Amino acid sequence: MATKTPKKKTTKSSASKAAQPAKAAKAAPSTVIPFAPIGAEALNPFGSAMGAKAPEFKSYFTAMETNMSNYKDQYEKMTGDASAAMRQQIESYVQVGTSLMKGSEAIMKACMELAQDSAERNAAAWKSLMACRTMNEAAEQQNKMAQANLDEAMSAATKISEMTIKVCTEACEPLGEQVTKAMKKMSA
Repeated sequence: MATKTPKKKTTKSSASKAAQPAKAAKAAPSTVIPFAPIGAEALNPFGSAMGAKAPEFKSYFTAMETNMSNYKDQYEKMTGDASAAMRQQIESYVQVGTSLMKGSEAIMKACMELAQDSAERNAAAWKSLMACRTMNEAAEQQNKMAQANLDEAMSAATKISEMTIKVCTEACEPLGEQVTKAMKKMSA
């Protein structure tokens, strides 16, 4: 089997190769695009010496340090204010919960007292109903018992609703104060 000799590619002269990079360099000069004015002055190879720019760097760094410390102080103040506001909100929510718990306890206690009074009154009414000898007496006693129960239910509902309104009003006072403070801060 015969082997083929690889064909050589024709090459251009070395003089023409050297001319090509020079043309490319003239066609697209490299430029430095600075990211900040400081970079433009520092990276300018045709400007003054680097040592002459050193005092300006110091002033730039001093200004940057001052700005960063101001931002740090503002951030610390902002976070401190936010944490204080959050702490006040949590405290007001705790006050609301405590007030609602105590109020609901008082309402439940009142309901139990009303139920106990109603049971005692109904037991007495049933005794008097059983002591009746005629149907007219029984009807009259039952009518009195129904009227007393209706009056008691209306007074109990009024008492419970007044207690509920009072508890809710007292419980929401801390939240109202927090909203008022927040609105004052926002308007100032």
